[in-house]
Amino acid sequence: MSMLVVKEKLKQKMPASFPVRRMDYQFQEVPKYWCNNEPTFTHYFTGLSTLFPEGESYFVRSVRALREKIKNNPQLDRDIGAFIGQEAMHSKEHHAFHVSAQQYGLAPESLEKATGIILKAIEKTFPKKWNLLVTVGLEHYTAVLVVEMMKNVNELMTDTNIRNLWLWHSIEETEHKAVAYDMYESLYGKGLDAYIPRVAIFTFNLVLITLLSNVYQVVLMSRDKQLLNLKSWAKFAGFTVHVYRKLVPQFFSYYHFDFHPNDTDESEIVTKTKIKIGLSTEQSTFMH
Repeated sequence: MSMLVVKEKLKQKMPASFPVRRMDYQFQEVPKYWCNNEPTFTHYFTGLSTLFPEGESYFVRSVRALREKIKNNPQLDRDIGAFIGQEAMHSKEHHAFHVSAQQYGLAPESLEKATGIILKAIEKTFPKKWNLLVTVGLEHYTAVLVVEMMKNVNELMTDTNIRNLWLWHSIEETEHKAVAYDMYESLYGKGLDAYIPRVAIFTFNLVLITLLSNVYQVVLMSRDKQLLNLKSWAKFAGFTVHVYRKLVPQFFSYYHFDFHPNDTDESEIVTKTKIKIGLSTEQSTFMH
């Protein structure tokens, strides 16, 4: 047997570093204000959720566009396969939430479509390297957010299925948080010519996601005829100041020249969260 055949067989047996879970949440009889019993909180997280179906499809396309170039790194290639599997499942479940959980005339699917139009325009305008960097940066942004989701924010969610959707998603974001980054580093290295576009695109990411998440919240508040609910806005403002005081320094760690997603360790909170949603003894399907 040739060495090439042996290597190929070993590659085929090599598992990804994390599993792809097949989820099928059912969203029925969802309360109108399922987050902190407040319209501002509920509509903020619904608006954030509407970024995911199209956003994660974009992430998948961005890594697929360059995947052939890292075939000489079989472990990373396997992890990219699992990353694609997890992201596809996130898109599916969040879309199901938008379809079946919102029965109050808020039409969150329209915000999904708007996100898709924006991302497809970015995708056509940017070269493949920059599209990958959008994914790398937003993966870091999400990885920071989900830790706070697992620690505290999920406690505000009064619907069990929606809470479990966000917690499952949070677990998987921590599992694959370094995949796109490692792909970028494998392709473009660690030098200044890799660093400068990395932080420039991340700055673009911060503006884009802040703008979209806030605009979508306002749109949903308007559709719900709650735009002038000043009491709810005041509660949300207090929450935002408290949370983002902790998050902003973590977002900005991305600007460090020697940054890597695995600089932080979320294993303890992930273990607790798995127990909380019944994944502690999971039988997971790995992507092969």
